[in-house]
Amino acid sequence: MATPRRSVAATLCVLSAGLTLASSACNVDRIDTNGPPPQAVPIRRLTNAEYTATVSDLFPGYTLPEMIFVPDAKVLGFLNLSSSQTGSLVRMEQYESVALGIAQTVTADPTTLTGCDATQDEVGCVGPWLADFGKRAYRRPLTDNEQSNLIALLGRDADTLAYPARLAIVVQAMLLSPKFLFRPEIGIGSRGAGQVVPLTSWEVAARLSYFLTGTIPDAELAGAADAGLLTSQDEVVKQAKRLLTSPRTQSQLVKFHNMWLGTDTTAALAKDEKPFPTFTPLLAYNMAKETNEFLRNTLFEEGGTFASLMLSDHTWVNQQLADFYGVQGPDEDHPKDFVRAQLDTSKRVGILTQASLLATMAKQDRTDPVRRGKFVYFQLLCKTVAPPSPQIVAMFKPLDLSKTAREQFTEHRTNPVCAMCHDVLDPLGLPFEHYDGIGQWRDLDQGQNIDVTGEVLGKPFDGVPQMAALIADMPEARDCYIKEWLRFANGRLDADQTYVDWLMTRFSRNTRIVDLVAAVVGSDAFRQLAPADGAP
Repeated sequence: MATPRRSVAATLCVLSAGLTLASSACNVDRIDTNGPPPQAVPIRRLTNAEYTATVSDLFPGYTLPEMIFVPDAKVLGFLNLSSSQTGSLVRMEQYESVALGIAQTVTADPTTLTGCDATQDEVGCVGPWLADFGKRAYRRPLTDNEQSNLIALLGRDADTLAYPARLAIVVQAMLLSPKFLFRPEIGIGSRGAGQVVPLTSWEVAARLSYFLTGTIPDAELAGAADAGLLTSQDEVVKQAKRLLTSPRTQSQLVKFHNMWLGTDTTAALAKDEKPFPTFTPLLAYNMAKETNEFLRNTLFEEGGTFASLMLSDHTWVNQQLADFYGVQGPDEDHPKDFVRAQLDTSKRVGILTQASLLATMAKQDRTDPVRRGKFVYFQLLCKTVAPPSPQIVAMFKPLDLSKTAREQFTEHRTNPVCAMCHDVLDPLGLPFEHYDGIGQWRDLDQGQNIDVTGEVLGKPFDGVPQMAALIADMPEARDCYIKEWLRFANGRLDADQTYVDWLMTRFSRNTRIVDLVAAVVGSDAFRQLAPADGAP
C-alpha cells in the first residue's frame, strides 16, 4: 500500500508545525487529510466491561442482577483484542443466565419498561418500544423482518404464559442475539474485488462510541446516526470532540493508558511485609488513584502531549502519597484530597517514575530490572525479544541477593546465551534501581551507590529522567504509542504501518493527545470497510 504522496515542503511543514492538520499558513500543496484506505477490522464481541456498561445504559434506573462472566483474556495489556475473544460453553451459559436475570428484572413491571399499558393491545404497546429498544440494543434500526419475528415471539404461548413472562422472553432473546453480543459491520452497498465501502452512519456511531465511551451511543450521537449524518467526516470529528469533553470518555482514555502501562492492576498489588512494612492495600489504592488523577488532569486540563506524559514536573497526591514521595501535600484539614504537587525533576518526571508503575513492574520482595526493562522495550518501543526457553531457564543460578542488582545481572550477561536478551533489557531496567520494589526512592543498594546509567536504542543516559527525555523525542516511541491506540480502537493486534505513518505526520512530541484521537476517528480507515476477504 503506497504512502499518500505529498511535496517535500508539505511534509516538512507538517512535521515542523506539530499540529493535528497541516498549518494553513504553510504555502504548499495541501496534504491528504483522509489517510490511507482501511485494513480489515475483525468482528468484535462486547468485552465484559462493555457488556455491563451497555445493559446498564439500555435499562437506566434499574438495579440489575450481578453479571459474572469468564474473564476476558488480556493480550499486551488489552482486553478487547478480537483474536483473544475465544468462545466457550461456559461463557454462553453465563450469557443465558445473565440475560434471563436482566429480562425478568426489567419486565417485572412491563408498563414502566415500555411506557404504556398493554392490557388492551400488546402489539400496539410493545411495537414502538421494541423498535426503540432494538435500535439501541443492536446499534441500528431493526429490519421489518426482525421486528415481525420479535412481535411473533411475544405472541407465542399467549394462552399459557402471562404477558410479563412473554415480554421477558423477547428481552432475553435480544440480549442473547449475536447482533447484540457482537459488533458486525456490513457497510453501505456490496463490496467487490478491491472495493472499499463506507460504514453506515450507525456503524460509525457504534465504532466511535465503543472506542471513546465503552458503551452504546448516547442520545446525541444516536440522533446523528439516525439522521445519517455520520457518513460525513466533519460530523464524525465534531461528535468525537464533543464526546472528548464528557467524563465518560475521559475515563475511557484514562483506562486505555492504564491498560497500556499495566497500571490497571496496581490497586490489587500485594507486597511482602518484611522488606516493605509501609506497603498497605490503601497505599496501593492511592498509587492507582494518583495515576488516574495525573492522566485525567494531564490529558484534559493541561492539553496533554506525549512529551508531557513522559516529562511532567508534577503529579497528584494525597497526604499518604505526599509523605511517600517527600513532597508538599494537601491542607492538613483534608488529608485525603488529591492536589497537584511539584516534583524534584532530578528524581522523578512524568509517568515512568510514578509508584503505580514502579511497584507493578517489580517483585513482591524486591525490584525486577528485567520486567522494568521489558516494559520499556515492549510497551514504549513496541520491540520484542524471544522468551527464554526452558533449557535456558534451567541454567539460571539463584540470584545472590547480597549483591547489588547491577552485579547480579552482570553475571547473567557473562553467559552468551543469556546475554542475547539481557544485553537489550538490562540497560533499560537497571537504571530504575533508585526506585525500590514499591517505587520509593533509595540512594543505596546493599550499601553501595547505585549506577543508573543505561542506553535506549543506542543513546546513553544517566537515570530515568534522562531516559524519559530521550523517549519523549524518539519517533520510534511515538510510532509505538500510535500502534497501541490502534490496537485499542480496532481490536486487532497488528496495526497497518501505512496508517501509523500517516498518523505520525500529525503527531509530534508536542501534539495534544486528544488531537491524535480526533485524527484517528476522522480518517478513512476508521470510517470505511476494507475490501471483502480474498479481495486484493
